[in-house]
Amino acid sequence: MSGADGAAPDDSLLSPATVVPYLVARGVVREGATAELLGGGVSNVVLAIQDGDRRVVLKQSRERLAVAEEWLAPRERIVREAQGLRVARELTPAVVPEVLDLDTDDMTMTIAGAPRGWVDWKAELMAGRVDESVGAVLGDALGAWQEGTRGGARLPQDLCDDTATFISLRVDPYHRTAARRNPEVRDAVDAVVQRMADTREVLVHGDLSPKNVLVGPLEAGGPNSAWVLDLEVAHLGDPLFDPAFLLTHLHLKGVHRPAGTAALRRTASAFAAAYTARTGPVDAPALGAHVGALLLARVDGKSPAEYLDAAARDLTRRTAIDLLTTPVTSTGDLWDRLWRTS
Repeated sequence: MSGADGAAPDDSLLSPATVVPYLVARGVVREGATAELLGGGVSNVVLAIQDGDRRVVLKQSRERLAVAEEWLAPRERIVREAQGLRVARELTPAVVPEVLDLDTDDMTMTIAGAPRGWVDWKAELMAGRVDESVGAVLGDALGAWQEGTRGGARLPQDLCDDTATFISLRVDPYHRTAARRNPEVRDAVDAVVQRMADTREVLVHGDLSPKNVLVGPLEAGGPNSAWVLDLEVAHLGDPLFDPAFLLTHLHLKGVHRPAGTAALRRTASAFAAAYTARTGPVDAPALGAHVGALLLARVDGKSPAEYLDAAARDLTRRTAIDLLTTPVTSTGDLWDRLWRTS
């Protein structure tokens, strides 16, 4: 019997029926807790457990990802994710949840659940609710992570050494797959891949997208609170990857909802201002090439953006090829190409 995605179900993975006894035995929750399966488990089983007033979330890594094309990844990535979360929380405790438990035998990680009332930032953006202050929170956090881990500082050695997970979950299914399907820009994408291989400087989150950000209620007179999740491809790498990844996702939301273009551009600008306040100016041509490769990956890689229709995919592909063939001259030039308002 197969699952909805065509993959055979794995009976060794935890479920709502088995996760509570498992966590009780590990001393994480008490008898009587309840569990539910959360959505978005392409690369992991994700379960929410309610223990009285306390909520925790367990992730267990899949070896075969739940997508139509065959896509395998090392299950040990859950260990790297826990390591990355712990370092990020040390540097920005208000922006990262606490890791409560890590099981290296069954490859599970349990983290604190978000406070009641917090919501998925992707859902907010898709609904047209764009708050640029979230961009500033993320830019400052990313800058702090990069400042605090430059040269591998604070990072466990195996997190510095391991790039296999990043290659299997990002480079191969994103960059290399998209490059094969677009031979006219293959050399340009290969150059981005080579830059990433050669640039080992800071902690890279690797999946800094709105789906991995939870936002809390707006503080009176202040910015939104936010939590960043899902560091399963964390590694020591290229500091431009994470900014490019977030910009890619903000651009795609604008392609999907053109009415939000101006607000998304402001969000991107708030992110960039907070980020560069910590890191200094970025290499704009390199950033533009990163964004171009990632945009191409989200229409022609193994994990295309599910909300883009055919016209939006064509537009995204044209923008990607433009960025890969005509280098941007400045961040302003990049912004104009990503968020044209006319």
